[in-house]
Amino acid sequence: MLRLLSTKRWLTWLLVATLWATICLVAGRWQWNRWQEKSTIQERIDTNYDARPVPFGDVLEDGRAPAKDDEWKQVRGTGSYLGDVRMVRNRPGPGGDFGYETVDVFAVDGIKVLVDRGWVTNGSSAAKPSSVPASPRGQVTVTGWVRPSEKSLGRPPVEGQLSSISTADAEKATGEQLVDGYVRMRTESMPDGTTPPRPQALERPSQGMAAGINLSYAIQWWLGIVAGYAFVLMRARREYLDGLETANPASADEVQAQEGATAARPKREKKRKQRIWDEEDE
Repeated sequence: MLRLLSTKRWLTWLLVATLWATICLVAGRWQWNRWQEKSTIQERIDTNYDARPVPFGDVLEDGRAPAKDDEWKQVRGTGSYLGDVRMVRNRPGPGGDFGYETVDVFAVDGIKVLVDRGWVTNGSSAAKPSSVPASPRGQVTVTGWVRPSEKSLGRPPVEGQLSSISTADAEKATGEQLVDGYVRMRTESMPDGTTPPRPQALERPSQGMAAGINLSYAIQWWLGIVAGYAFVLMRARREYLDGLETANPASADEVQAQEGATAARPKREKKRKQRIWDEEDE
């Protein structure tokens, strides 16, 4: 069997199995890293999502993006909207439908930050939204979750719209100096305690199921390493037995019978040595 595997043909197949194992190792490692990243995000959501709110200024400040540990942390503050509403297009909503998210600039704690007030459906076409509740005027208390700025998609600007919640794009569109990042609104309340009309609230994010899929894929890729080598070795053994059968029909049967007998042979128990007492011991 070892002589057969050392031939050029089977060394080539072992090389192919090694290349396949390398691919499986790299792919499995990538899926493992994705699982760890998503698990970290989910852990951060679970820790921060329902924690006690802190002031806007404790988390968001000029010239600094939100720290990773501050993502999904709740903030609360009383300020006022500037009324410069922008619609972020092609955003998924409840049920998988696409529509718009409504953002407005909120001045609070000496900073200006984008607040995502919620989601609305498309209008008669995807080119514009349906009716959009206006941002409340005057003093309003906003509670929401801190999110990092999204990447700019680099698309041509559309009047009154944004292609993503990018701080850089929003600054160009509004002419305001904004802190890096934005806040996804949870609640609003007026000084008298009333709640103004608002777009539909966004759903709580979840990475749990997606993370589990990545872990499953990682395990499957790594099992592929074993499967590749096992396939080559099984094919080589089959060829070896076929060669024995051609040379001597009884040889292959004898090899298989010997293997079966070895596996089925019961293990002999060691005989216990009896101690012989000498005269001094007596």
